[in-house]
Amino acid sequence: MMQPQAALLSSLEPQHTLQQLRASQRCEAGMRWQWDGVDFEVLHPDAADYETEPAPKANALSCVLRISNGRQAALLAGDIEAAQEQRLVDDPAMLPLLRADVLLVPHHGSKTSSTDAFLRAVQPRHALVQAGYRNRYGHPAASVVTRYEALGTHLVLSPRCGAARWHSAEPQNVACMREDERHYWAHDVP
Repeated sequence: MMQPQAALLSSLEPQHTLQQLRASQRCEAGMRWQWDGVDFEVLHPDAADYETEPAPKANALSCVLRISNGRQAALLAGDIEAAQEQRLVDDPAMLPLLRADVLLVPHHGSKTSSTDAFLRAVQPRHALVQAGYRNRYGHPAASVVTRYEALGTHLVLSPRCGAARWHSAEPQNVACMREDERHYWAHDVP
């Protein structure tokens, strides 16, 4: 059951199958709201990006969301790629908003994302890679892993970690459910 009071923000085109399940509003840079003392801000895409001709790839329109309690911040970067990362980094007003303790790694760690400039701007303490175990794309790319390691970022891979849990009250820790809540039938994933 969907949460009836929740608003759905999306960058999917109106005719997309998922849009038929529930009405949504386009995510656009500058959208802000606060809930329970936590600030939410959409950093990308700009409203004009939806009107670009030819139409941009879906990844280029991914919603980028910053979540902050004033002391700690998380950046959910969606599937943006190098061009969108560079645009964010090149905007002086955006630079302070990019800094985050936790980064949801752009585009699952694809070699088309997580550029040096973007990572230097974000400077994440932890970076979470959402990727399927033995996924056909080989995410995260070895070159991307190397960039995070060079920055000293703790990289958390979902195939090894399972669900990851981070609390702003304990920003130095990321808990991996596969390790913390093991069951006798669980097996190790390399």
